[in-house]
Amino acid sequence: MIDFEEAREIVIKNVNELDRIEVRLVEALNYVLAEDIYSSLNLPPFDNSAMDGFACRFEDTKGASESNPIKLKIIDSEPAGKVSQRKVSSGTALKIMTGAPLPEGANSVVPVEFTQEEGDEVKVFKELKEGENIRLAGEDVKSGELVLRKGTKIRPIEIGLLAALGQSKVQVFRKPVVAIITTGDELVGLEEALTPGKIRNSNSYLLWSLILEVGAKPLDLGVVPDEIGKIKEKVRKALQEADIVLTTGGVSVGEYDLVKEAIEEIGAEMKFWKVAQKPAKPLAFFTYQEKFLFGLPGNPGAVFIAFEEYVRPSILKMMGRKDIFRPEIEVVLNEDIKKKPGRLNFARVFVQKKGETFYASLSGHQGSGVLKSFSQANGIALIPKDKSLVKKGEVVKVQLLSQELFSLKEN
Repeated sequence: MIDFEEAREIVIKNVNELDRIEVRLVEALNYVLAEDIYSSLNLPPFDNSAMDGFACRFEDTKGASESNPIKLKIIDSEPAGKVSQRKVSSGTALKIMTGAPLPEGANSVVPVEFTQEEGDEVKVFKELKEGENIRLAGEDVKSGELVLRKGTKIRPIEIGLLAALGQSKVQVFRKPVVAIITTGDELVGLEEALTPGKIRNSNSYLLWSLILEVGAKPLDLGVVPDEIGKIKEKVRKALQEADIVLTTGGVSVGEYDLVKEAIEEIGAEMKFWKVAQKPAKPLAFFTYQEKFLFGLPGNPGAVFIAFEEYVRPSILKMMGRKDIFRPEIEVVLNEDIKKKPGRLNFARVFVQKKGETFYASLSGHQGSGVLKSFSQANGIALIPKDKSLVKKGEVVKVQLLSQELFSLKEN
């Protein structure tokens, strides 16, 4: 049995980025850039108006106010997309719309709400500063600038930025296909009768959702009975179609725990089996050519932890991400936590902020088969291996789960 830190290091060292593919920009959302993006132009490409109003010389508005308006002669009108050939000189102004190029001679724009048109003249009720309401060429992005680095996740804002740069296609890392194989004679589907001795197959749905959430492509290969031949057949199929294979159940030491044996007989190399952690002690990790297999436990709480700690960062690394681990913070415990020494414990907690300090409380029952306490948690507290008791008021590390779902509200 090996420690958690060693086990995770083995996994991450064996996993590499996947191959690069080119996708159209409209398909690039949630992929990871496989190239640095440099700009071939300035953004904006020219000086332009930030407001609807009048382009003028700021010097001509000196002393302008509601009680003392300055009159300027209107020499032209310029909507966005048009370039006026007229030059703004002393005592003149050009009517301009947001985004239209700044005309020659102008050095400021007075917003329309501070003006009043009268025939071919405009009254200005506000004194301007030089450069006011003007967006300068290149103030967002300069030509030749490194705009986005390799390893950046492409969100909607990056899509918009790439579109502004004229990037119709991008090089990205391929998303891994992750196969799910659920083992166990006791499992039944959601719409099947729940007869004595049977339980619902929740692991397939849990893993499917976790894989989708992290950005990979799930492939559910169904439930396989506890028969070594059928397990081998299913794993071979998975290795043909997927980059990562996840099995659940059958990796402990019982008479029907056949997954580890089946995977080894196929020719996969086992890197480790059993980790000094709770839950998910019976965890196996294998390599097969350029592919990876995780023999996850059968209890859904242990499946969640094993995915979070090992599978999720592996997927993110394969997709080219650099930030592959959950953010960690230090928190003060609101209660005692007892455990048996010898294994790192992953405790489900709810974290709240009070002042400048974070506090954590257990979110419910901590059993390996329990899911409800995960649904009420926003963090996973790391209770050290050698401890048997961590007292209220002590500080521990907590891995933060999705803050989109659970905000750390200050009370």
